[in-house]
Amino acid sequence: MKRNFKILMITHHRCYRTAARSHVIARHLIERGHSVTLLATADERRFGTVETVWDGVRIIEAPDLLWGKLRSGWDPWSLFNRIAYLSQEKPNYDLVHCFETRPGTIHPARYYAKRHNLPLLSDWNDWFGRGGIIDVLRPKWYQLFLGGLETYYEEAFRPKCDGTTVISTALAKRAQSLGISSERLCYLPGGTLPEMHPNRSVEACRSRFGLPLEIPILGFASADSFLDMEIIFASLAMVAARFPTVKLILTGEVKPAVLSLAAKNGVADKLLQTGFVPRDDLPWWLGCANVLLLPFPETVYNVGRWPNKVGIYMSLERPFVTNPYGDIKLLLEQYQAGLAAEVTADDFASKIIFLLENPSIARQLGRNGRQAAETTYNWKSLVVTLEDFYTQILSLDKVSRN
Repeated sequence: MKRNFKILMITHHRCYRTAARSHVIARHLIERGHSVTLLATADERRFGTVETVWDGVRIIEAPDLLWGKLRSGWDPWSLFNRIAYLSQEKPNYDLVHCFETRPGTIHPARYYAKRHNLPLLSDWNDWFGRGGIIDVLRPKWYQLFLGGLETYYEEAFRPKCDGTTVISTALAKRAQSLGISSERLCYLPGGTLPEMHPNRSVEACRSRFGLPLEIPILGFASADSFLDMEIIFASLAMVAARFPTVKLILTGEVKPAVLSLAAKNGVADKLLQTGFVPRDDLPWWLGCANVLLLPFPETVYNVGRWPNKVGIYMSLERPFVTNPYGDIKLLLEQYQAGLAAEVTADDFASKIIFLLENPSIARQLGRNGRQAAETTYNWKSLVVTLEDFYTQILSLDKVSRN
């Protein structure tokens, strides 16, 4: 018989980021009958902690004195307010699950778990420290002042937790190298939301935006980070030599450096920039594409993460071209949802051209991806795995405390 858990989740993300891993997991746990409280960073508030309810999840909004992307778990004022609020929180939870181990998450989590004798779990969803995200997506001043702290907090507290959920097999291996046993690890890749990203036809999507049906369109999804774009623009130039009318949809806020790279490769006129699009519009825009793109060379920051865009691509039932590294290689081997290319513009372009010239194969790859999105990688399935892990950790915790 399934047990319903009472879970305290703590994240450094701001409250109303619907794509945040913590919120998606919390919402799906709620749907399965569990009770979840999520302690998160207020979107803008600098003073006062308040409670709200969102998608059935009880939200505690902690203030933060910083701004923008710095509102991400580093502010001592936020840490103080979190611990002060939790000191008054009733001890009615079964476990504490913190998302990442920055000061604003791990210290309040350890405080509450120790005070009430609860098992503590951490979620590891990116390779942030040395060699990882900090080296490619953080400014130099951030690397200088927070680089050492980022790596320290990423590694020092994992072995002190009772369980760890990881988004990639590379992070699972890294956790084991820190002394975490396999029985206290749970592989939880980024999930899909097929109901949020319906598999509409190309015709329906292009009709919405007045785009012609006869031209080939490629797509790349992002919010504000554009990694490994060199291979995309270089291959786009080669595809354009074969299909002169080809266009590439770029979603999100495209930085000037990205546009300069496109101009350098002679493809600036091939871009369709949507800017930031609301959640409901994203599937319509990407659904206009015949083929979607996911450059994924074998780097630390890539193999240590799960690219959430691949879940969107699969849900939309569109084939994609990528590089076979990290957990993407496992996905392609199991489901054949896309084509694997070498990390060269020549091969990346040849795979794109092959799919454009073989629409029946492209459609089958898309169907394979949709099947994966509806089954193995569906958050509804992954949350069942998480439930089982919670049960396992509570059982291990009970034995270790007796």
